[in-house]
This record gives sequence, structure tokens and C-alpha cells, in this order.
Amino acid sequence: MPTAQASETFRPEIVEAYRDFDPPPNFKRSVETLLNYVPQKYLVGLTTIVLTNREGLTRSKRRQKVRSRNHKVRLAESLGSYYRATKSTPATVWLYVDNIVKSGIGWWNRAPVLRYLVVGQVLYHEIGHHIHAVHRPEYAEKEDVAENWGGALTRRFFRQRFWYFYPFLMGVAKLALLLRSSGTSKTRHS
Repeated sequence: MPTAQASETFRPEIVEAYRDFDPPPNFKRSVETLLNYVPQKYLVGLTTIVLTNREGLTRSKRRQKVRSRNHKVRLAESLGSYYRATKSTPATVWLYVDNIVKSGIGWWNRAPVLRYLVVGQVLYHEIGHHIHAVHRPEYAEKEDVAENWGGALTRRFFRQRFWYFYPFLMGVAKLALLLRSSGTSKTRHS
């Protein structure tokens, strides 16, 4: 009698497609690490994550505009994008590494905790689009839903990966919110 096999873990393939660009060291490894903390059920149906740069896009893709919160944004200027599955193509996430680097990795890439912050926010936001489209559809603004899922996945990652540092991070976040709210209340009354 055959024995029950353990369920196979599913993980999208990470493809690097750069043109005249050297990504930061360990960028792909950071994406792999971040993917390890996403529940498997949410990755089902997502087959590929493409790491590329703006020069790696075709001319038509560089000129393509996508809608984001009722604004048109050039695809070549965005940090990432999500393509739903169609009859002929599987669901795919694209991360534009050169734009992510310009948006603020810099010296953060050397800090163990901070190196995942920017990349994780972009990756988890795009996975949030996938979750919204495939696993948990809801009637709400797509970007809001993706941001909510991205935030939840980011918190999950830091809580599990850096469990020993998480209470400190939460304290810093609460302090930042407190300072921000006191700063905005002063400007409202002035």
C-alpha cells in the first residue's frame, strides 16, 4: 500500500534578465529569503518572478503606461508590476531592480535587518496583487488591497525572521507614529 507523500512546496521561479546592469550583491538571495516567509497557499498560481532593469524591457514595455490610483505611470519608472494569468501566460511578478536601488537601498543593503525593507515592500505589494486577483478577491481599490497584503506579509516576515528584534522595531514604529501625529497636529493648528 503506498504511503502518503508530504505535500510539495511551491515556489515561483526567480529569473534574472538584466541588460547592461549589475544588480546589488545578494539581491536575488534577498528575494528568495523573502519568498520563504510567504504562506505557500498564496504563491500557488504565481509561476515566475522576473528581476530586471529598465533596459531589460522591450521598447514597447518601456513606453507602456499602467494605472495606479487613477494615475498613469510609465512601467519603466515603477518599482514592480504584476501580470495576471491569462489563457496563454502564467501569473508573473516583475521587479525593476535599478528603480528599486534608486529608491533607497544604498547603504541599507549592508544592514542585516534593513536590507529586506525596500525589496520586501515592493515584492510583497506585488504578491498582494496576486492574492487579491487569485486567492482572496474583494471589492475594493486594487492598490489599497495590495498595500494591505504587502503590509501584512512584511510584518509576518519581520516577526518570524527577526523575532528577537521585533519588539524593538514595534517600539520604534509606535514612536515614529507618535512623532508624526504630533507634528501634523501642530501644523493643523498653526
